[in-house]
Amino acid sequence: MAISRVEVEDLLVFKGEFTTKFSPGVNVLIGGNATGKTTLMKVLHWACEFADNIAVDKGKQPPLYHKKFDENHYNYPFHNLYPFNLRGYFDWSGDHVATYNGQTEYAKIRVSELKNGGTEPGLSVSVSKTFDISFMIENDDPPLAMWCNRNLPSVFIPTTEMLSHSRGFLALIRERQIPFNKTEVDIVSKAELEPTREITPNAAKVIKKLTAVIDGTVSYDGKDFYVDKKTTNTKVPFSFEASGYRKLGLLWRLLRNGLLEAGSILFWDEPENSLNPEHISTLVDVLLELSRGGVQIFIATHSEILSSYFAVNRQSEDEVMFISLYIDGEQIKANTDNRFDLLKPNNLTAEIVKLYEKEIEKGLGGS
Repeated sequence: MAISRVEVEDLLVFKGEFTTKFSPGVNVLIGGNATGKTTLMKVLHWACEFADNIAVDKGKQPPLYHKKFDENHYNYPFHNLYPFNLRGYFDWSGDHVATYNGQTEYAKIRVSELKNGGTEPGLSVSVSKTFDISFMIENDDPPLAMWCNRNLPSVFIPTTEMLSHSRGFLALIRERQIPFNKTEVDIVSKAELEPTREITPNAAKVIKKLTAVIDGTVSYDGKDFYVDKKTTNTKVPFSFEASGYRKLGLLWRLLRNGLLEAGSILFWDEPENSLNPEHISTLVDVLLELSRGGVQIFIATHSEILSSYFAVNRQSEDEVMFISLYIDGEQIKANTDNRFDLLKPNNLTAEIVKLYEKEIEKGLGGS
């Protein structure tokens, strides 16, 4: 089941209460710098990891380091919750959950199924800041308020391209405990998985499109990743491949590993980064095809071209939501619309208008 809405309260860049709804298909997050696009996706991905792991022991008491707090609550130390806490997502400091602008941040999470009552079916994610150094798990109905009985497998693709640096990377992290962002570590781990024996029909269609663009397939020899070129019959190391093709090659690998199937969630931070505009339409078609196969997608973008292609390439049955994050005073707020041209505020189209006005002014002899 897809995430239908989120509530964030006093956490990191989100001051006060923040809430927005999502589409079960594709969700395109736009907004200026420091409006919380990446942070929101990381919080949602964190919630998915928490739910996906805790759901394994559903119906039982919390599996990690729990001790009786009182008859209605359990004490859940945050520093024992890795990888279900914020470690690696934000600046990690000692045994605290995270530090942001010099302040210690703790958080509690709730992943619950929405009930019939004026809201569409789906899952609601609630994350809020607390100054208690424990997870408070309410023992009521449902038995654990921060419990999720749904598996939420998810993949987060960061802006940084990591497969070119995969040789010895995970061993270095494990042995030296170098504080890389957790999303960068996770994506290497997921890409190194063995391909599945069978490819689902939905994945096969998408893989075929990606293979045509990168002119090959992606392989891993236990040390390095390669693009096995069809035209020249050569193996090109990832570090020598064009950066835009590396991005599409990573998506090819994730699909071949069976990580983007129905019921999974893809978070992708600036997918247009390093990608030539001529391939953006293909990328949009690939993501729309994945959403038709049951993958919920969240992307954060600064590209007016990418956003517009979602508006143009979508079919009538495709569910696409455009979400504008903006700052109002000290708070981040969100407006949503299923039409990109009607979304307000829209800093992407606003800049295009400014550029056009300057071109007109210059053409009329302005300075």
